[in-house]
Amino acid sequence: MCRPFSPEGLSRHGFTIQQVKEWRKRECDAGRVSGLDDFYRAHSICVTCGGHGKLVLGVRWRDEEGIERSEEGPIASLIDRHGLDEPKKRLTDALKWDYLYVTCGSCKGLGH
Repeated sequence: MCRPFSPEGLSRHGFTIQQVKEWRKRECDAGRVSGLDDFYRAHSICVTCGGHGKLVLGVRWRDEEGIERSEEGPIASLIDRHGLDEPKKRLTDALKWDYLYVTCGSCKGLGH
């Protein structure tokens, strides 16, 4: 399962990247080297999903016959393997493909 960092997980809980930086500096000044996961724990944000409440498993798209398909795995390699940048594989007129999500088992989708 994939947990790439994105600021949406923080903002969902009312925090900004700047607040994380300031907190980490205070921790460092106090002699405690702390990372992003430590910030999550200190502020009751789920470390597993980064506060999103869901995890990315893979991608979903429509095949040439219009059937919706999905596959788990690394996003970039799935896009290349299935040619998901081709217009005929779009989910909608505006959406080429989408992530395949699963609810975080650690926080049950709550993000904390």
